[in-house]
Amino acid sequence: MSWIKGCLRWVRWLFTQIPIYGQLFNSSKSSISAALNDLFITTLFSLLPLWFYPIIAKFAFGTPFWSTVKSFVNGGELFIYSAALVGPLIYAITKRYGEDNEQDPQGKSDVAGVFPKIRSIQFPYGVWFVLISILVCCFAAIFFGIMRANSSANLPIQPDEDALFVASGILYLFTLSCFFCVSVYRLNLENTSETFGQDTRNLMKQWENHND
Repeated sequence: MSWIKGCLRWVRWLFTQIPIYGQLFNSSKSSISAALNDLFITTLFSLLPLWFYPIIAKFAFGTPFWSTVKSFVNGGELFIYSAALVGPLIYAITKRYGEDNEQDPQGKSDVAGVFPKIRSIQFPYGVWFVLISILVCCFAAIFFGIMRANSSANLPIQPDEDALFVASGILYLFTLSCFFCVSVYRLNLENTSETFGQDTRNLMKQWENHND
């Protein structure tokens, strides 16, 4: 039985080395549960333009639900949703968890009038998330442009619309997973800060009671 436990520990360690998703295994259940709620609410309301009318059309006109949804996203709309979902992660991570350049003695930045250079990001997989966000936005812009250009004018090389549709769905699911991971890690950091703060307050209270 000991070798089985050793294998399980090795498998767990192996999974923790996976970029982006590895630290989910070390996250608290409360953080994962709260992040799932955030993910559900975000997905529900962000995709409302895609599923609300198809439901009405299903009951009012008998139009097949999924065919209506597919007609809505055939133009590459999921690429836009992917960029809109993952884009703010860049700002959220670098703004709150990024460390700016050293300031000069006068308290001014090294270079005035430009964005501050981020030396490091104190967030799990912070650099990974920023790079992925940039790549997702770039790919979404390129593929959405191809689909729009093909619908308005015949391109010299015809893209595979079905393949692009599948790619848009995969990209959106991937961005949802990134959003979920960021929510989990953010909650972990907040809960850790609250725990340390509570421990400090308890220690101060014990010290005050000891000196009374």
